[in-house]
Amino acid sequence: MNFHSASALYAGSTEPALEQCYDRLAASGIRELDDWTKENLANFRPRHLLLARALQSHLSGNRDSIMDIGCHNGFFLRLISEAGLVFKRPLAVDYFELPPERSFIAGLPGVEFLKRNFNEDGFLEDFPQRSVDCVVSTEVFEHLYHHPLGYLEQCLRVLRPGGLLLLSTPNPCTLANGLRLALGKPISWGGVAFARTPKIASKGQPIAVWDIHFREYAAAELREIINSLPATRILESGFIASAAASKDAFARKLAKTMAFKLGLGYWRPLAATQYMVVQKV
Repeated sequence: MNFHSASALYAGSTEPALEQCYDRLAASGIRELDDWTKENLANFRPRHLLLARALQSHLSGNRDSIMDIGCHNGFFLRLISEAGLVFKRPLAVDYFELPPERSFIAGLPGVEFLKRNFNEDGFLEDFPQRSVDCVVSTEVFEHLYHHPLGYLEQCLRVLRPGGLLLLSTPNPCTLANGLRLALGKPISWGGVAFARTPKIASKGQPIAVWDIHFREYAAAELREIINSLPATRILESGFIASAAASKDAFARKLAKTMAFKLGLGYWRPLAATQYMVVQKV
């Protein structure tokens, strides 16, 4: 999907209830306890709203279970639940579990937390196959170093036929990154930490980390990886820019705001994130 068609699809079907729900949750006291959450809920707003609408648009049949892999504080699960996209069994999957006062999944009806290291082989192998209606994987794929394709295979293994994989990951092919490279600046998060961090523990198992982007993928690479998986169909793909956050410099805030006002928020050279909606067939 190019940026024109994505903009038309979602600009014409804006649901005020979903946006109001997002803003209400983002303004809750939970975010004040976590500086990372406070800033990034503003940045991630367009992406979260787009994926929530894609979920509503493309998922047919049962809405029994949804698995958010790399859920962090569980904001997306809380958002879709309170916006009316209710699943009986929300599954929050992460290696690092936050205390209840910093978590949006605390008190969410039916929620289960599963501790998993995504870099381990078969990290979902004890979970029944074809048992989940939707798998959400937002900003996780770039943190995988052992076997990224194996990670996707596990996500698809637990999906029922007709179920959805909502996938987002950074888009490295932007004008901003081109400028950073020209100025000799890094374009990926955690380069120094990458050099300092051993990737394999003493017992030969991969470690779990969250603050390093091991690999960011061009859109053509990501599509080739997804197309190599059997029994899958890409229903939708595209790009989306981040919204302005309070920590952004004035010029950056202005640029982000104008990108959406001019209809360029879904244009690849300006979009920090790429996404895909993948159906298991």
